[in-house]
Parts: sequence; structure tokens; C-alpha cells
Amino acid sequence: MMTTFINWAGSRKNDLSVIGPLIPKDIETFVDPFVGDGACYLAAQAHNYAVADRNQDLIDCWRTVQISGPRFRTLLKSLRETWNSCDSAFESIKSGLLGLRHSVDSGLFADYPSKVNAIKRIVDKVSYKDLFDTAFTEPLEFHMELRHQTLIALEQMNADTDEELAEVLFFTAFKAAVFQYLVEVYNKPESKNTLRSALLIFLMEYARADKFVQDAGQFRPEYSGRRANNHSIIERMMTAEAESLADKMAVTRTYCQDIFRSLGFPFAKASDSFLFLDVPKELKEASRKRLAEFLKRGTESRWMVICPAEDILTVILDGTVKNSVPLGKEVVLMNY
Repeated sequence: MMTTFINWAGSRKNDLSVIGPLIPKDIETFVDPFVGDGACYLAAQAHNYAVADRNQDLIDCWRTVQISGPRFRTLLKSLRETWNSCDSAFESIKSGLLGLRHSVDSGLFADYPSKVNAIKRIVDKVSYKDLFDTAFTEPLEFHMELRHQTLIALEQMNADTDEELAEVLFFTAFKAAVFQYLVEVYNKPESKNTLRSALLIFLMEYARADKFVQDAGQFRPEYSGRRANNHSIIERMMTAEAESLADKMAVTRTYCQDIFRSLGFPFAKASDSFLFLDVPKELKEASRKRLAEFLKRGTESRWMVICPAEDILTVILDGTVKNSVPLGKEVVLMNY
């Protein structure tokens, strides 16, 4: 079974042991209007698929994976190699950074500017080319981020910070600098969809929370900290580049739109289709009622609805549901 190629909020990959066996095998078109990371879409078996989401960046990523050109695969590999290169690059300046920690103990830094200058002299020894084989933007932008993150780490230390902890804090700052620098690359207007899609897969693997964070229209995640230092995107890469995924996406239509536009297509009403509806908590009550009415009267398709056990959907759909299965605090409702 394929894993997901992107880390995304609301993934059902850990629930597949329950959900997977409930999905019919004789499906003409599998329809998922809230695709997210597509865990259940990837597990389903059908002749055709239609997936949608309202997040344009996510759908752009799906479409990039769908065509999966050489440039995209090269960028994913390059980002993985950049992450792996952090270890040796950090080793080249580690002793200098640990020396900074001891200097703080001794009171060597009389003022803030002297601390900043000392950091600059050490971290600027890291060559941009040591980490990035593609010049995404001006190298100075990365070095400024590295100085900033190192300063934050240094200011977290005091006389009680031992050398082992100091090393972890400095190494985490190093990786946070790479992460935040690539966030800035992602947000640059000149960054093309292929680059943004590769970066989105990379950044979501290491983001503090598995959700898309937006601020004034820009992607603003935070690095997840030391627990993410040793994460790898190798499995995400393998899925994104897998022939099995390419075969599935060759018979998949992708849309960026809300659920009701998705349900307006003929394939969402056909008796040989299957609607997989993992209803997000953000969907407002009026929309939940509208969805329930559609499922009761607007389609001949088989459907599965996943929602909280106390959701209004469970009330309105009562009488239409033929089977239900508990899923933690949620319930899986089926009309078959």
C-alpha cells in the first residue's frame, strides 16, 4: 500500500485498518472532495478517480506530482541532499559555536552587537554551495537566517546549559535556518509551481504542526524543533515518484473547488460511483445540512461519511444510513 507523499492535517493513514475494508471494490469512480493527503484515495480501488480540495497550493502540488517531470524529481532529491548535508556543515562550525556558549558564561560579550558579530564570524564560514546545489535566491538571505536562528539558540543558554544540550540547540538552530530560508523561497512571487510543490512536500514534513499556516496570503510554518532534526522525506519522495502512483493519477481528475461544486458533476450522482466524505470540522452547519440533503435525495451513489458521533449529519442522515462503524470519537456512516 502506498504511503502519502505529503504530511497534511486530518490524515487518515492511521485509520486505514478500519476504513479500508469498508470501501467497496466494485467502484467506477471514487470521488473525494476533501482529499488532503489522499490516504484513503491512495488505498481505494476504482476504474477512475476525482479528487478535490479548496487549498490551491495543495492541489497545485497534486497536479505537479501528477505530471511529475524531471525538474520536480530533481528538486525533491536536491532538497533531501540539502537536509542531509546539514550534518557535515554543522560539524565544520560546531566547535566555534560551543566556544560561544563558554564565552557567554565568562561574560565576554559586553553588549548585543559584539555577540552578533561573533556569531557572524563563525556561521558565515558555512558556504551556501555546501548545502544548496541550486541557487534559489541570494546566498546572503540564507546566512542572515542562519545568524538569526543561531542568536536565538545562544540566548536560550545560560550557565546551567551543558555542552551536550548546547550542541543540540545549535544544531536545531542550523536546521531551522535551512527550513525558514526555504519558507522564504516558497513565498517568493517568482517561485514556479514545480519548485513550490517540491518545497511544500519538504516543508510540511518538518513543520511544527501538520497543518497549513497562512499569514497575509503567505505560507508561514515554523520548524518543528529538535524532534524533526532526523526526519527524512525519502518515503515521501518514493511515493511521489512511484510508477503505481503515476498509474493511478493517470485516471484521476483533480479540482480546486468547494464540495458542492464537486458534487455538481454527473459522476457524483451516478449509481456506480462512490463518495468518500471525510467531513472537516471547519464545514459550517448550514453546509453540513446541505450536504446531508444531497446525500439523501441528490445522488444514487454509494457514500461513506466520517464525522463526529454527535454531528448534525448523524441526525439528518438517520434512516438513510444502513451501516455505521465507530472510529474513536467519530463514526463512519454508510448507505450500503
